[in-house]
Amino acid sequence: MPEIIHSLFYPLSNAIMSGFMVVIFIYWIFAFLGVGLDSFDFGLDFDGPVETDLDVNTAVEPDSDVDANTHASTGKDVAEPHTYHEKSETDTSHETGDHWFVRFLKFMNVGKVPFMLVLSTLKFFTWAGSLITTQITMVGNWGWKSIIILIPCFLIGIFLTKIVTNPLAKFLKKTGYQGEDKIEFLGRRGRMFSTIEHEKLGSAEFIIEKNPIKLNVISHSGEKINYGDSVIITDESKDKKVYFVTREISLEQN
Repeated sequence: MPEIIHSLFYPLSNAIMSGFMVVIFIYWIFAFLGVGLDSFDFGLDFDGPVETDLDVNTAVEPDSDVDANTHASTGKDVAEPHTYHEKSETDTSHETGDHWFVRFLKFMNVGKVPFMLVLSTLKFFTWAGSLITTQITMVGNWGWKSIIILIPCFLIGIFLTKIVTNPLAKFLKKTGYQGEDKIEFLGRRGRMFSTIEHEKLGSAEFIIEKNPIKLNVISHSGEKINYGDSVIITDESKDKKVYFVTREISLEQN
């Protein structure tokens, strides 16, 4: 037993990955017991806005009923979205295109397979690679520099995880798995973080389950919407990367 423990936590590369595996193991224990991490309130409040790089736009489904109710709630008729010329993929890659991290998640089948399952598989392969490498080489004599071997182990783990999750992704697709819980943005109320009018693209912040998320927005009718104005999402572009908003009309303004 002492030899096994020594191998798990020596050298540093093994200690790091073994620590990660302990955390993953505890997570799955809570998951099997039916205790989700969202059941705990750690009291973490962020003063500044958080802009996520995840492709949350793919989780939106058009909902005409929500759109209609949104128009009614403003107390005025809202015109159809003015003509919006969508740019090509090469033109929009900087502003609204997929970031490298999003592409990496897609490559790893995240969305097709639960994220924590993909992450656990990747960490397992990296951990196993570290243990095997330190047993068959002299990495243990490198001291703290032994963490260098985690780089090739991680890269190999990526491809092994991809191979392992491919059949699982196909199976879950046949069973009707739709990915993580989808976020409905249509009808959401938020606050402008820029001034927009006509076809000018801006950003607005929306609070989704206590988490602030910034989205690319454009004026629904082309009217000017100032920084700090309260807005409502009324529509979305075809590629679901830009959202049309209109100024929220409150009773105090009437």
